[in-house]
Amino acid sequence: MMAAVAARAWLLFRTPYVPGINGAYYPVQARALLERGALAIPDLPLTFHLHAALAWSLAKVTGMAQADAIMWAVKLCDAVLPPLVAWPVFVLVRRWARSRGQGDAVPLAAAALVCLASTPFRIVGDLQKNSLALVWLAMLAATLHCWLEAPTPRRGVAVLATLLLLGLTHVGVLGAALVLLAVVVPVFMARRRGFARWRQVLPWMGAGVLLLVLTAAFVFWRFDPTRIHRLALAFTNPAAFSFDGGQMPIRPGSAMYVARWVAWLAFALAVGPALSIAWRRRNELPAADVALVAGGAFAVLAMTGPYFSMDKSVRFYLIALLPAIIVAAFSALHVATAWRRWCLLGLVLLVGIGGTVRSWPLGGQAVLSDAAMRELQSLVQYIPQPNRTLIVTEHGAEWWGAWFLRTRVAQPDALRPEDWQHYDSILFLDIKSGLQANMFAGGGPPPGRGRGPGPGDSPLARPDRGARPMMSVPIPPDAEVLHDGATLRLARIATPPDFVRSRDSHALPR
Repeated sequence: MMAAVAARAWLLFRTPYVPGINGAYYPVQARALLERGALAIPDLPLTFHLHAALAWSLAKVTGMAQADAIMWAVKLCDAVLPPLVAWPVFVLVRRWARSRGQGDAVPLAAAALVCLASTPFRIVGDLQKNSLALVWLAMLAATLHCWLEAPTPRRGVAVLATLLLLGLTHVGVLGAALVLLAVVVPVFMARRRGFARWRQVLPWMGAGVLLLVLTAAFVFWRFDPTRIHRLALAFTNPAAFSFDGGQMPIRPGSAMYVARWVAWLAFALAVGPALSIAWRRRNELPAADVALVAGGAFAVLAMTGPYFSMDKSVRFYLIALLPAIIVAAFSALHVATAWRRWCLLGLVLLVGIGGTVRSWPLGGQAVLSDAAMRELQSLVQYIPQPNRTLIVTEHGAEWWGAWFLRTRVAQPDALRPEDWQHYDSILFLDIKSGLQANMFAGGGPPPGRGRGPGPGDSPLARPDRGARPMMSVPIPPDAEVLHDGATLRLARIATPPDFVRSRDSHALPR
């Protein structure tokens, strides 16, 4: 765990900015909380409140400028918090190992894998809500297993607390937790008969449902109704959720089509043996073990199937990795001989952690080069009224525009003709050079929804349109060019361009 913290800190602090395509999103949100007491962009609140609280403390204790304190807070949280996922994973797998009379080899391997595998390092700085929510998901698995073994009030409160944390952190990981619970509870009830057991469990189940409803209502009212709507859609209309038309369909037979089936097969091979073991030994294994393995395996298979659009699949792969490791560790504990178990662990660790070092050179960089960042900051002279200005630019760069220039921001696909009536100035920012390759080109807020800090409701606050990541900004030939530098070009657009006027302004809800 400490090795993961050190490695993440090196990636985060090797640059004066925040790595990743969405790196600046987190400082923008924390600054809005500190300055206005509200998020700049609707979202689940917990991660940003942690950033803001730590930044406020750093500024008070050290005398840092607010911007520097925010950057330090965002980086410190992303370095220290995600590796904590190793502890609940270790506790849960060690419980299984002790029941089989084994040592800590498998628990340590599982803990190392969840925080040192190459995948978490590929998204350092980028998907901080997701990374923190995976800590809560691991805690849910560990506390749920404890509660199923002995449903005491203390253990029930622990399960409810993790559900609350999930509901305030990341809607995708919360959805995965609900899928897991939807399988764990019925399987457990089927294995443990008797009215006394039901009488112990059902009140806590009711409390959990009530807590989730209240949390969803609170988030819907106070923070982000769109995410609650998408979560509800995932369970009420899975077909519409799995592919919403935001991306081009993947052509059968293409390399991407084959890759998605290969990914699903890899996840199935990781959890399949555990399902087989749980079924064959269901009469001798504790009901809590059978239920948790079944729930974890089902959640993995449901999230990684090739029926989601590519943007959702990438996010779900990241979430599914955690329950897949936990379920696979259960399988490893049932390997018949010690030498085979050690060979399996060595191979898995070599593959899983061996690629981490390769991630380091590319992981610790922001979406824009240092030269582009400096040039972006110089554009403040062209923005006399940030709150009345909208900057349109590529995904990733828009968050740095909001951070440095304090304007509202959007992507080209989010524009509508009526937006020219809501702003004094609409500027198109073209990234001529300095756009850096990133190992992960997704995540964060849905493309096309971004808008930076400013008073009132943004006219761009629409549901996700599935805008393409890294979409170039088409500057019309009659635009007023304000700046044409080495890496950036900034132009004022007085009237809606043709590609905007061609859209039906009433085609999507506002």
